[in-house]
Amino acid sequence: MSFHFRLIRRLMCWPWATFALPTAGALVVGVGSALLPQLQLEVELSLVTWAQELRGRRSPPANISIVAIDDFSLQQAANADLSEDAALRSLGAWPWPRAIHGVVLNRLYQAGARSVALDLLFDAPSSHGPEDDGRLADVLARHRPRTLLGAQVLESRGDLAGLSLSQPVVPLQDAAGVQASGLLNGPIDADGALRKRPGDHADQLRRDLGPAVPPSLAQVLLRAGGGVDLSRQPPGGGRWLPLLDFYGPPRTIPVVSIWSVLESGSYQHLKHTGRFHDQLVLIGPTASVLQDLHQTAFSNAEGMPGVEVHATELANRIEGRALWFWQPPRWWPLLLAGCAFTAALVAQRWDKPLIRLSVLAGTAASLALLSLILIGAAGIAVPLFTVAGSVLLMGVVTSGDATLRLQWQRRRLRLALGRYLSPAVAAEISDQPANADGILGGRSARVVILMTDIRGFTARTMRMTEENRVADLVNQLNQYFGEVVDAIDHEGGIVDKFIGDATLAVFGAPVSRGDGVEAASALRAALSIRERLRDLNARWLQEGKEPWQQVVVLNFGTVISGNIGSARRMDYTVIGDAVNTTSRLEAVAKQCNRDLVMSGAFLELLEADALAAEWLGEFELRGHGVEAAYGISEPPGSIGPESSSPIDVAV
Repeated sequence: MSFHFRLIRRLMCWPWATFALPTAGALVVGVGSALLPQLQLEVELSLVTWAQELRGRRSPPANISIVAIDDFSLQQAANADLSEDAALRSLGAWPWPRAIHGVVLNRLYQAGARSVALDLLFDAPSSHGPEDDGRLADVLARHRPRTLLGAQVLESRGDLAGLSLSQPVVPLQDAAGVQASGLLNGPIDADGALRKRPGDHADQLRRDLGPAVPPSLAQVLLRAGGGVDLSRQPPGGGRWLPLLDFYGPPRTIPVVSIWSVLESGSYQHLKHTGRFHDQLVLIGPTASVLQDLHQTAFSNAEGMPGVEVHATELANRIEGRALWFWQPPRWWPLLLAGCAFTAALVAQRWDKPLIRLSVLAGTAASLALLSLILIGAAGIAVPLFTVAGSVLLMGVVTSGDATLRLQWQRRRLRLALGRYLSPAVAAEISDQPANADGILGGRSARVVILMTDIRGFTARTMRMTEENRVADLVNQLNQYFGEVVDAIDHEGGIVDKFIGDATLAVFGAPVSRGDGVEAASALRAALSIRERLRDLNARWLQEGKEPWQQVVVLNFGTVISGNIGSARRMDYTVIGDAVNTTSRLEAVAKQCNRDLVMSGAFLELLEADALAAEWLGEFELRGHGVEAAYGISEPPGSIGPESSSPIDVAV
């Protein structure tokens, strides 16, 4: 009945022990993902951005160029008041006269540009007067419909109904044409990064504000230049979000300073080399002072100019390229929880923390690598990074759990072993449990045996029993055994067993430090026991108790050591003739009235200067033959190889 009861109890406890940690991990991952979906999305998008950068630079289409209003051009314009060119002398500080943009447009078309878009917003009359708007309008009309202007939706943080559209002033809009405006807005994510295509954002704004919202600047430039939008449809389903697939850091798409177009000598060189022949050109600010820099892939701390963002969308549409990101559905937290549960459950197959962490970290790394391959080779971003993160998290948690369990098991093993092994041996076995069978298994060993015995204990027991003082006797015996065990443990010995009032201890099993070291340690332990009993007797006399006398015997020989017993109860012990000889020497000690007796085999292990030993004679031991015995009348000042003053051995 008891066996079946234990079996049922184990079966009831097993599922809880097995599934507790995986279930807890799954709940944490699943609930955290469900409560913080926006954070999860931001993390995944950030990792996708990092994957783009890790993939490296790519070559953009050859027919796209950027004319940059950069820091160099602004600096040159501010110092152009002495230039021979009248147009340059009119520049000064930003904003420049709009007629200057007309000059740039004329020169670009003269150099062979196919179509030009201005990443600039002319939503208010020129500060240089109506004539300035008129000069630019004339140029726009001359190159209609190949020239595109910028429009912008003023986005507020309120409802969508509060959004308004800013378009070019009427003279410029009429000159360029109704369809010649492109939206400049870039969709900014919650973390401040720009990842989505401006064209898709324009489609959303058009649904909210109506058909007056134009397509993105890249879309209208591609249409005006006679190009074809090769953008692909989503791979499948409505959860795929097209992201900008950046080609590299700023200036990866070829950039020409606008000053090179304005300065006659530089412009003639550009024209001669055909730099703008058949090009789709975007004109826009890149100078940091104009504050049109955005956080994107490859932008680093410098920031990606808005004109390069539009150029990237244009290049993507020409090549039919996009980075398709699969937006996690509502059931995604359940999938993450399932992955965490499975990972934690599988990890429990291994007990070692390092193996658990290595397996799950390798799985997480494989998922992350698969995501990188999909992004680089297919332009598909599946949110595998969060899956990898959940698996890695469970790897850390389960390895931590395994570490705690291992340390707890080692502590329990050390405490258990410490009851019958020395602290040093118990620590060694608990630190290397796999070697426990080899250390504690049955084997032949050369050991030093120490035995203590209380003289007249049987008569004392009978007398104190008659006096109803059994509790006092047990208390004194426990105090005595406590001092004996402390002395033996301190010297690295093992208390094998208590036999009534006697103690049997061994030095050199299950792990030996060398016969000489073990003998010196045993002798120091014996002398310490002698001193400890002396202190105990002094205290007992003060308490009105009778002092005790003891016998300590030291012997050396070969024994069989190991776990000995039945399947239900085993003890680590030593057996053999050397143990019996030690027991017989106890009678010799009592016969010679000595409290410390050594065998000749034990004495041979000590150095000649270790102690002053007195030969007691040769004695016939039952079942063993003749054995020489030695005693120590007075304790030496130092025992063992650390002795600084030699003491001759008297034999």
